[in-house]
Amino acid sequence: MTRDVETGIGNDELPPPEVIHDAYGGAERGDVRKLRSFRLRSRTTRGGAVVVLAAGVWALSRVFSVSCAGDAPCLTLNELAKGAPLPEAVHVFDRFGAPLADVAGPMRIALQEDDIPPRLAAAFVAVEDRRFWKHDGVDYHGAARALVQDISAGGVVEGASTIPMQLVRTVWADRLGNMDKWRRKIIEVRTAPLLVDRLGRDRVLALYLNSIYLGNGVYGVEAASRYYFGVPADSLDLAQIATLVGMTSSPELYEPRRHPRRSLARRNTVLGVLVSAGVATPEEAARVRARPLATAPQPDLPRGRSHLTAAVMREIRDVAPDLAGQPGLRVFTGIDPRIQEAGEDALTRRLSEVAKQAGHMDDTLNALEGGAVALDPHTGAVRAWVGGRDFGVSEFDHVSQAHRQVGSLVKPFIVATALEDGVGILDLVSTLPDSVESGGVDWAPADHVTTPILPLREALIHSSNRAAVNLGRYLGIDAVRQVGRETGIESDIPTLPSSFIGAFESSLLEMTTAYAVFDNGGVRVTPHLVGRIEGPDGTVLWQRTVDDVPEQALDPVTSYVVLDALRGVVDRGTASPLRAWGYSGPAAGKTGTTNDGRDAWFIGMLPDLVAGVWIGYDRPRTILPGASGGSVAAPAWATWMRRVDAELGAPRGEWLPPDGVERVTYDIGTGEVYRDGCTSLMSRHEEAYVRRGRYDVRSCPGSLGDWLSNLWHTFVPKRLAPIIGAPSIRGGG
Repeated sequence: MTRDVETGIGNDELPPPEVIHDAYGGAERGDVRKLRSFRLRSRTTRGGAVVVLAAGVWALSRVFSVSCAGDAPCLTLNELAKGAPLPEAVHVFDRFGAPLADVAGPMRIALQEDDIPPRLAAAFVAVEDRRFWKHDGVDYHGAARALVQDISAGGVVEGASTIPMQLVRTVWADRLGNMDKWRRKIIEVRTAPLLVDRLGRDRVLALYLNSIYLGNGVYGVEAASRYYFGVPADSLDLAQIATLVGMTSSPELYEPRRHPRRSLARRNTVLGVLVSAGVATPEEAARVRARPLATAPQPDLPRGRSHLTAAVMREIRDVAPDLAGQPGLRVFTGIDPRIQEAGEDALTRRLSEVAKQAGHMDDTLNALEGGAVALDPHTGAVRAWVGGRDFGVSEFDHVSQAHRQVGSLVKPFIVATALEDGVGILDLVSTLPDSVESGGVDWAPADHVTTPILPLREALIHSSNRAAVNLGRYLGIDAVRQVGRETGIESDIPTLPSSFIGAFESSLLEMTTAYAVFDNGGVRVTPHLVGRIEGPDGTVLWQRTVDDVPEQALDPVTSYVVLDALRGVVDRGTASPLRAWGYSGPAAGKTGTTNDGRDAWFIGMLPDLVAGVWIGYDRPRTILPGASGGSVAAPAWATWMRRVDAELGAPRGEWLPPDGVERVTYDIGTGEVYRDGCTSLMSRHEEAYVRRGRYDVRSCPGSLGDWLSNLWHTFVPKRLAPIIGAPSIRGGG
């Protein structure tokens, strides 16, 4: 009961008006109203004081409590009580199941409560918090003992932090890091009992063993066991347990590889504590003390964020958005670490060589950049992904995010369109200039090929621009665009004649994937990094499905005939620098160069791999005078594949011709086909795969059959094959 300080009358003791009237000597009724007003003001004042006091208590509690305000990830006590897992990195694995990277969280492998080895848990309790099973989160007896010893020693010789208090410090490290020491300690003392009360001791201990920092970026006993000893936590022996426990007070100071003698002494000290606590027998401890310190060979730490892992995380958000952000996911990719590392090294080296050759300052704002990607042409599984020279400098991904003009990379698709339309690979195509209207002006492409007429195969091998435009105009842009769509080129191809020489933009990933149709018999594939996603306990949460019926984008005959022509590009065409740079294995591919040498491309194929390289500047400019895909990008590809062959072995399969093709000998100038074994050919000749039955076979020059044929055509004129690109046969444009 609250009483008025002046009258001493409590709120429930107020007499009726007449009594008040008598008490105040016959005071008027107005005086009674004044008295009541006074009492109301007193009550309001006291209520305000209570509110202020409550607000102060609340504010004080906020000062000495941990808060999850803000956008940064933060677990609340309620979430922990409901079983929320600790933050943990997404674990990315390569195609062989070996760790590749840990991203989006600490390097931790969380164990379930039932999976924590009892002896390991007991050892940590014995050393870190011997009264863990008795106190409520704060060990007041231990604190008093530590205070006495510290005073006696004249300094801090024994800590008083319990396991629950250490857990508070670990779980909310980001929130507590900027606070002063005493405020942090008060928060630990205030929060630790709440953890024990809400979670229970078993859960608190499990969280502690999963969260404790043990050096080198490693968190938790499972990850530390694998990192330092090469075994899971349930396989640790007593010596290894004592070594890990000894690291808790100062992980870097007692790191066993860098400081073996110091770690050994600490291990033996811990063994004495374990004997006193009954965790080990004196005989066991003696045997361990006689053993030298032993660790596993230092593994390579999984890489952190990179262009590759950023692409993996993007793909997870695309294919399994409900799983994105979950801690501890195990993501299995198709990455081959040998191809990945070789690609990174080859691209980095080539970028440095070209920048040095060009004399450009290697500034970070506009440094020469590049990208490299490799896929399995039969499945679309990505084997390597190099998104740029340095993720720390630029996170922009030149494999999937950069869209640049593709140049001559489009030409094989124009040839494929022609073959699908009934044109033969040895049919003649004009390389003569023929101006067309484009954007209101007359336009004709430049060309380094001076021969006026060429077989289509030769025009592709030597990358004739005018032949490509003449052929494209004959076929029509819609037909070329349709084949592009079916093979995987989703980028817009404008209705302009310049599109036939690649004046449209696409990504390295898109173009490399599209080239897979020439490598695999005409089947379209979907590029992908992620094959399977598991939860922390190994439960499969998502699995990529494989189409039972492949999507046939091109006739297998068309695919193989173009592939064979692209082998000629490498052996004696615009990609021949591959051979000069030492790559001697079977290969097919195509170069691409854009105006003023701003973009250099090469996409090449092996029987089991299709891989692309792009080099250029993010702010487009000439790479160096005379730059081309053959001189700039192809050498990087050659260096890359030389190392791949050295590490994976070569050859790794072969291209098998499908039914419906035949190998012929032809004149590279006229396209005429001759019988095999002609040794009397005066002009240069090559071999090629063509559609079976497409061409009549001529007798060898100078033979009786050739003489009779010439005699016959003296009286019966030879019907000349039409020349693609001539006005009489040109189609829409």
